[in-house]
Amino acid sequence: MASLDEFRKCPRGNLRITVTDEALGFFLRPRIADFLKKYPEISVEISTDLRLIDIVDEGFDAGVRLGELVTQGMISVRVSPDIAFAVVGAPSYFSRHAAPKKPDALHEQNCISVRLPTHGKIYPWRFRQKGKELKFQPAGQFVCNTVFSARDACLDGIGLAYIPKIVVEEDIKNGALISVLEPFCLTHLGFHLFYPRHHRYSMPLSLFVEEMKVK
Repeated sequence: MASLDEFRKCPRGNLRITVTDEALGFFLRPRIADFLKKYPEISVEISTDLRLIDIVDEGFDAGVRLGELVTQGMISVRVSPDIAFAVVGAPSYFSRHAAPKKPDALHEQNCISVRLPTHGKIYPWRFRQKGKELKFQPAGQFVCNTVFSARDACLDGIGLAYIPKIVVEEDIKNGALISVLEPFCLTHLGFHLFYPRHHRYSMPLSLFVEEMKVK
């Protein structure tokens, strides 16, 4: 009983968590720092990855992905607000190309594509027009595999990118990027931390979930 009481006072253990770069950089990083200070006997291994993986098969305690991508049957906890997407381009790009007024005008643009690592397909751009959701398959001179690479290519004036607005918010504010098609852009479910039901009995994970979730 004394040992159990001591464990409760100073929990210890190891956690492996798979996250995306933007979830870590914009939402979880300061919370993880606070968590490690609060629980010095718990260690956390973070793996940044855009793939949709089976966290059980790959030995992770939990994962963080957009809510719509969370595997059914997992316990899921919101760790961010909903994520608005934006179509952006640099002033240097718009000095050579007219800004699109509607999504169907994107066929005339040089679009920066992000290839998804899970199945190798290009991530489609999604919009809402006249009450209906539509998908646009981007095409252009540049393809990458992270939203940060897409942002950098956009800043270099290569073309337009469809990207989480939080990634480019400062660039829009300071004029480095211009947002277009705003009335048509969608907001996606925010990032969720998810884990198998049998992991809910893990004290280190329970404490981690409590620290990460939106208060």
